[in-house]
Amino acid sequence: MQAAPRRSEVDAKATASLFTQDKSDEKAPPGNDELYSIFPASTRTHLTYSLGIILILSTLTATIYFPLIPTLSTHFSVSIQAINLTVTVYAICQAISPGIFASLADSYGRRPVLLALVLIYALGSLGLVLNKNSYAALMALRAVQSIGGSSIPSIAYGIVADVAVVSERGKMLGPMLATCNGISAVGPVIGGALALKTGGHKWVFVALLIIAVACFLAVGFTLPETSRVVAGNGSRAVHGIWKTWMDVLRGKKKQKEDRKQRITHEINVPVVKASQSLRRVVDSLRIILHPDAAAILRMIASSYGVYYTFQVAISVIFADVYAYNELQIGLAFLPGLSGMTIGGIIAGRLIDANYAKAAQKHNIDISQTEKLDLTDFPIEYARYRMIVPFIVAQTALVTSYGWAVQQHVHPAVPIILQFFICALSTLLSHTASALLVDVFPDVPSTAYASSQLARCGFSAASAAIIEPLVNAVGRGWFFTIFSLFTGLSCLFCVVVSRWKGIEWRRKRLDAKSRASASHP
Repeated sequence: MQAAPRRSEVDAKATASLFTQDKSDEKAPPGNDELYSIFPASTRTHLTYSLGIILILSTLTATIYFPLIPTLSTHFSVSIQAINLTVTVYAICQAISPGIFASLADSYGRRPVLLALVLIYALGSLGLVLNKNSYAALMALRAVQSIGGSSIPSIAYGIVADVAVVSERGKMLGPMLATCNGISAVGPVIGGALALKTGGHKWVFVALLIIAVACFLAVGFTLPETSRVVAGNGSRAVHGIWKTWMDVLRGKKKQKEDRKQRITHEINVPVVKASQSLRRVVDSLRIILHPDAAAILRMIASSYGVYYTFQVAISVIFADVYAYNELQIGLAFLPGLSGMTIGGIIAGRLIDANYAKAAQKHNIDISQTEKLDLTDFPIEYARYRMIVPFIVAQTALVTSYGWAVQQHVHPAVPIILQFFICALSTLLSHTASALLVDVFPDVPSTAYASSQLARCGFSAASAAIIEPLVNAVGRGWFFTIFSLFTGLSCLFCVVVSRWKGIEWRRKRLDAKSRASASHP
C-alpha cells in the first residue's frame, strides 16, 4: 500500500501561508510544516451533507426493498426463500464490489470512481423498471444495483479521512450518517405505500432511478476531488474529470483567477500503473490477514449483522405473525431505522469524545490540524472506551425480541425493541469502522472496503439461513442463539483489540517500513 506523496518543505510553507490568509477557520499551529487539509469548514460541511444524501443509494436500496419481499414473491411466483436469495446475492456483491472500486478511488481519486458508481447504479435501476416477469433478471439487476451503490460508503469514509484530522472525524461522520439514515428510514414506508397503492413494485424502482440521476448531477457539479494522492491537502490544482462541472462552466477567466490563488505551478495527477491498481484491489483482501485488522473486522461484521438480519426478518415477521399489509410493514420498519439514525449521531459524538479523553490522558493537543502519528497512541482503547455496556445491552435486547415475537405479544413491544437494537448495532459498527480507517490512514477507502467484505459476507450468510433455522427451532431460539453468537464475538474483539491491537499494529508498520526500505 502506498502513502500519499509528501510535498517539499518549501511548497508546504508557501501553501500554508497562502491559504491561511483566505481561510480564517484553518489556522496552522506554530512550528507546523503543513496543514492536514486546507479545505475550509464550509467545504467540509458541504461534503458532510452531500455525502449523507449520496449514501442513500447504498442504504435506501436495501431498506426500500425489504417490505416488498412478500409482494415480489407473489409477483414472480417464487417462494419467500427465493426472494431472500436476491437479498443474499445483493449482500455478496456488497462484499466484493468495494474492494475493487475503493482501491481504484485510493489510486485515481474519489470523483471519477464515484461518478462511475452512481451511473452503474442508475443503469441497474432502469433495468429493474423495465423488467416485467423475469426472476433471473430481478436477481441480476439487483446485483448491478449493489455493485453501484455498495462501494459508495467506502469512498465516503475515504473523503472524511482526506479532509478531517483524527480528532474531528466524528463531527463529519455523525451528521453524514444521520442524514443518510434519516432519509433511508422513510424508505420502507415509501416502498410499502407505493406497492400498496399501485399493486406492484415498479414505481419503487422508478423512485430509485430518479434519486440516482439527481445524485449523479450533484456529484458531477459540486463534489470536489479530495484524494490526497491527487489533490494533496487540497492545495494542488486539479483538472479534467477531477474538476467539478461547476468549475468547468465558470470558464477560462475564472480558472485563471483560481490558479493565481493557488501555488504557482500545477502538479499533475500521478499516473498509477495497472499493476499498482491491481495490487490495491488485492490489498482490501490482504488487510483481513493482519491480526489487528481481523479483530476489528469481526467486530464490524458481528454488529452490522444484527442490523441486517433484522431488516430481512421484519417484513416476514409482521406479515406472518401480525398479518400486516405492505404499508403497515413499511411503517413497522420506521422505529428501527430511526434508531439507526440516532445511533449514527451518538456514534459520531462518542468517537470524538472518547478520543479527546484518551488524548488528554496522553498529553496530545486535539486542536492540532496537522497529521498525527498514531503508531504509539492506543487508538484501539480510545475508540472502544465504554463500549462493553452497549454490547451487553444489544445481546439482551435481541434475545428479548425473539421471545416477544415467539409469544405473539402486542406488536408495540417488538417495534420498540427494534428501535434500541438498531441504534446499538449502528453505534457499534460505526465505531469499529472509524477505528479501521484510523489504523490504515494511507488507504482509508480500501480499509473500509475490507469492512464491507467482512460485514456483507456475514450478512449474506445470515440472510440465507434465517428461514431454515426459524423453521427448525422457532424465532425465540433463533434470536437467542444469534444474539449470543454476535454478542460474544463483539466482546471478544473489543478485548483482543485493546489488549494486543497496538502491539500488532506496530509490528505491521515495522514490516511495512522494512519492505519499503528494501524496495525503494
